[in-house]
Amino acid sequence: MNSIEYICVFVRASGARLLAAERLVCSLPHLLGPALSECDLVYTTSSRYLVVALRFAPEGFNESLRARLAFWTARAGGRALAVGGMPDAERKAFQLHLENCELKQKGIQPGALFEVAGALFTDAGAPVERRRAEADRPMLVVDVGGPGWDGVAYDPQSRELFLPSPLSPPVGDEVMMVVRAAGVDRPIGVRSRVTSVRPAADAGPGRPAGFSLNIPEAAPSVRALLEQRAPAATFGARVAPRYAVRAPVTVVAGAVATAPAPAPLIAGATIEYASDQDLEADFIENLSHGGAFVHSSNPSPVGTPLSLHFRLPNGAELDAQALVAFVNKNGMGVRFSLDAEGEAALQAAIAHLSARPRRAVVVDDDGPMRRMLADALTERGFEVTTASDATDGMRILSEELLGLDLLLTDVYMPGMDGEEFVRTIRTAGGEQDLAIVVVTGKMDLGMERQLEAAGADAVLDKALGAELIAQAADAALERKQQGRTAA
Repeated sequence: MNSIEYICVFVRASGARLLAAERLVCSLPHLLGPALSECDLVYTTSSRYLVVALRFAPEGFNESLRARLAFWTARAGGRALAVGGMPDAERKAFQLHLENCELKQKGIQPGALFEVAGALFTDAGAPVERRRAEADRPMLVVDVGGPGWDGVAYDPQSRELFLPSPLSPPVGDEVMMVVRAAGVDRPIGVRSRVTSVRPAADAGPGRPAGFSLNIPEAAPSVRALLEQRAPAATFGARVAPRYAVRAPVTVVAGAVATAPAPAPLIAGATIEYASDQDLEADFIENLSHGGAFVHSSNPSPVGTPLSLHFRLPNGAELDAQALVAFVNKNGMGVRFSLDAEGEAALQAAIAHLSARPRRAVVVDDDGPMRRMLADALTERGFEVTTASDATDGMRILSEELLGLDLLLTDVYMPGMDGEEFVRTIRTAGGEQDLAIVVVTGKMDLGMERQLEAAGADAVLDKALGAELIAQAADAALERKQQGRTAA
């Protein structure tokens, strides 16, 4: 019997990205229902490249299912692709790659997916002690007024929350939403339902693509938060929201203004902190459909054609032909054009960014303490990834520049101590927006002053315990964000 095939691709799938992908995979039988016939799981340990191949019975596959799969895959940091729509050369290269992967499980029946996925994701590097439950479902975690909130609007009369996104779940779907806001101690869960969808084809000035969720009358705390902190309904004249990011970008002037070649499906490049000069190079400061602002000390004149190569928030990489639209003292605004493959990759990345939860990295060589701190931050609505030393922490920072809000690091670690780690980030990395909180089990005389001079926003004693440390770190991040807004 013929089947419809899709693949869900996750690049640089490690740490929090790997766990997000696992949660999606384990929820697929619930999301896709009886239409899902079987799936394959394939992981390349060297490149941290994960593929979930899905096969559907043609009579059970429909547009609602496709939209649901595309949306939740993007929210988990991946991208869903129809195998039948891939060019022949790309499909052959992709199939060759699958055969060379180190970890693979093929022909998994939906009923066995939870158990089989657990073993494969453990082999791929997911912590053995991670929390897993077969009843888990995808959740839409949003931070009210936080990252990716541009373009969100709430109408208290209809109790509808509009979330801009180029990808949307289908009308009628129930969505478990977890809402977090500054000053609220714990995230609040609410069951909502998709009431309307505005596709990208219908978007226009003041009418971005996205979807509306009905907030039930029985959720007064969520409605009160949204009424106080979400805009009533005006988006302005722009067609698409702008998302604040810090994306390393390579800019080449004088590019030929033609459609770029498709971005490679498998991204192997790694951005590293090689030198101060590397870290002070150009970077994308905000990103939108069709444009971006490139922070640069040497912007090109208006009208200059450019070739851009940059990393998207979900780890994928993109090539685009661009034109300089305006220039100011901080850099240049560019408009770029993409082919169908590039546009689809950008849509998935922006769906991942919209109204996203805050993200943190915990760096500590003490395994139990690292897990407790990560769990405490997760309880406060953060997506958390961890590292056992400063070297691994630096790798995560270099790969996650677009999406990290908080760094929580120990002082005494092998290889590079916390003070040197913080100073490297602040001076070499130029990371002034990242909130950095240092924890220590031994508060020596003058240590707090030294660490703050190096660039720490707060210094905490481990004796406080994981929950109070997470609370204080959360408060330090809010103070930093408020200071940035006031500036």
